[in-house]
Amino acid sequence: MKTTFLIAFLSFVTLSFGQRNPAYEPIRQNLMSWDTIRGAWLFDAMQALHSKQAVPDRTFPEDLTPAELFSLAPQEDREALQATLLNTNPSDSFVDLMNALYNSTHCSSTQGRSYGDPHIVTYDNSSYSFQTVGEFVLTKVGENFEVQARQKPQRDDFSLNTAVAIKLYGDRVAYYAEDVPDGSNSPLWLNGQPIRLEGRTYYLPSGGSIRLIGRNYIISGPLGEKVIIDNRGGANRGFVNLTVNYPSCNMQQVSGLLGNANLNRQDEFQVNQLNASNNLTGFIGMNNPEFSSLSQDIEQRYQNEIIKDFAELHRVTQERSLFDYRPGLTTSFYTDRTFPRVIRTFNSIPNNNRDAARNRCQQMGVSETEMNGCIFDAYYLDLTPNPIPTPPPATEGVILNKLRHPMVNSNTIAPSKFPDNQAQPMPTKPVDATSKPSEYEPVSKPTSEPVKPTINFKTPEPKTPNVSKPISEPKPVQKPSVSPAPKNPPASVPSKGKG
Repeated sequence: MKTTFLIAFLSFVTLSFGQRNPAYEPIRQNLMSWDTIRGAWLFDAMQALHSKQAVPDRTFPEDLTPAELFSLAPQEDREALQATLLNTNPSDSFVDLMNALYNSTHCSSTQGRSYGDPHIVTYDNSSYSFQTVGEFVLTKVGENFEVQARQKPQRDDFSLNTAVAIKLYGDRVAYYAEDVPDGSNSPLWLNGQPIRLEGRTYYLPSGGSIRLIGRNYIISGPLGEKVIIDNRGGANRGFVNLTVNYPSCNMQQVSGLLGNANLNRQDEFQVNQLNASNNLTGFIGMNNPEFSSLSQDIEQRYQNEIIKDFAELHRVTQERSLFDYRPGLTTSFYTDRTFPRVIRTFNSIPNNNRDAARNRCQQMGVSETEMNGCIFDAYYLDLTPNPIPTPPPATEGVILNKLRHPMVNSNTIAPSKFPDNQAQPMPTKPVDATSKPSEYEPVSKPTSEPVKPTINFKTPEPKTPNVSKPISEPKPVQKPSVSPAPKNPPASVPSKGKG
């Protein structure tokens, strides 16, 4: 047996059979009876997550999170674990965590979106425009999951999501379509450092993962949380559309722009109100059939309330910010409370232009839920219609073949096709620096009349590459490594994003 494999195996044994709470032994036995190697890792990973430690390296070839892995267990094995959990102390926090793991493999996901000139679709399927500037809490669920979006002005009347920051248990993932903190061309950051994906899944310390499929970064949490970052825009201007999925049966203490996930579409603007007064009571969402018949005056009044009062409730403070900043900058640098200087409305779009935009959006596969937002963006901004991305799940086509022994599988070491499954470290390459982000030139003189923009944000729609099939034992596929991207010297200050 080669040295590398021996070290990995001994590490595996130490993690699996080290100090453990005897009360949890039935849970471990349940998982081991399903799969001796994968089940042992899953138990240790959940214990590490519970104690806020980094999960151990995977000891199997599949690039899966704990929730993804356990979702492939036979139904009877998952039900056996549930029965064991029901007979264990329900107030125990580790048991509660294991219940969340079990739940994530059985219930559907609740989805929310922020797309285009940002339009919001809440968990409860209400929709509204959010044409503001700054950094905002898109959603916060409990204490371990939070998504923040940075909205930056492009003119004096609309903004786009140019960055997103995500808290996943002990990890902080950020993506910068513009204003990369160190001025490099490494937009993906983890815990304050740039990283680079090189053709494989990146494992997060807390058990989650990052995958890149086409132009979509899929950030997956250990218990079924998921954020899809759809990288849009062209060479001179970058922005992202954001899709958030969370297991519906694990929802708790939900707040943010995506609403409260209580299955009531009528109270989205009553969440965390500062006082009992609520001028948005009875608000009609953009995806409501009655929305297209609202007067411009009513629509502008609603938008004004959202821009001023509602936005402030969810604006990020420096203490709560998940973003990385260049030296001397804070969240206030990206804040502009005077924006927008012109409020554009859906109901000022001429009927013939609505029909033309609708046809364009339908041809691109946009759903009715997001249709009015798509019409708005197509008319005012000429944005290419962008349907909700549906990248294949990490578990698609995966078959868990029985393993004879543990395999090393980490960010720098992958299961090898060589004898004895000896892991092989892979080389890395440097990243070149790029110029500073483009400057924002606001329109100095606002107008109340709708103006068709002359800029065009269309970008070619690349074909999504075929996703490689999961690795199956005994011939796992050698994969390239993932490495931190080297830092460049601090670049010049980015465009301020203020009018």
